[in-house]
Amino acid sequence: MDEIKIIEIIKKTLKFSNKNVVKGIDDDCAVIKIDENFYLVATTDMMVKKTHIPSILTPYEIGRRILTANISDIASMGAKPLAFLLSISLSKEEANELFIKELYSGLDEFSKLYNCPVVGGDTNKGDELILSGTALGITDNPIYRRGEVGDDICVTNDLGRVYCALHLYYKLKYKKISYKEFEKLCQKYPKIFEKLKRPVARVKEGLLMNKLINGCCDISDGLGKEITYFKNFEIHTDKIFKLIPEDVVEFCEAFDLNPIKVALNSGEEFELLFTTSKFNKVKNTLKNYSKVHKIGKIIEEGQFIDGEEFHGGGYIHKW
Repeated sequence: MDEIKIIEIIKKTLKFSNKNVVKGIDDDCAVIKIDENFYLVATTDMMVKKTHIPSILTPYEIGRRILTANISDIASMGAKPLAFLLSISLSKEEANELFIKELYSGLDEFSKLYNCPVVGGDTNKGDELILSGTALGITDNPIYRRGEVGDDICVTNDLGRVYCALHLYYKLKYKKISYKEFEKLCQKYPKIFEKLKRPVARVKEGLLMNKLINGCCDISDGLGKEITYFKNFEIHTDKIFKLIPEDVVEFCEAFDLNPIKVALNSGEEFELLFTTSKFNKVKNTLKNYSKVHKIGKIIEEGQFIDGEEFHGGGYIHKW
């Protein structure tokens, strides 16, 4: 059993809908029609301490991260964030004033960044920290996970730093390196750990690109998984390599990692993966905000990387 199978079971079981629901399960956000001109987009994202929250993150960083994970879905729909709700389950360890203040201070900082107020949620007692966020947004033109034949497939900025940061974190966690060694490596690769600790959702980019792109999703589970939502495509490793920043290339050489695999499997990057027939217009529109890179094209049939069948990647929950 994995999360893809679970989602298929849920989709087959849920039969009721109504005319207001334009898109339900199967995209970054649900899309609900408000009137002839506007759509409400809604998403939820959960973080569980054991599987999602590295112990090196402070409560402040956790607060920023849970908001970013949810707002990134809103950004991928080309929508404007409206409001955020957070439900939390606290264990005895976290049920103290200092932790709660720090967590919500981080949340508050990024709610200002995204102009998205925190308006409610729920609290509960549990065996470990669980954060479940819900974000709402609005748009006149929701952007789905799709592409038209001939579209360029593009990515904002760069990929790979989060994978590298977690690679070192797990070396520390399983005592393959000492904490002193870990600290030295954090100082050597500051941008790698900055991307883990302070990821930013591409809200401005999503809004600016809205009328220039045909499809979009955010890179939360890794490029290797997200690209498969576009169904038929060919991507190229030489173009993916251009997404990889110099510090990640250097890191991969030092730790004997394949940089292309790192880029394909680096999750929680929160960059935008999109399709467009107007690449130059997108590039010019985003020039003051983000770089954009072509990595391939939408084709009529099949999924390929360098002419060979693509077998996916990224992160999938399995039981």
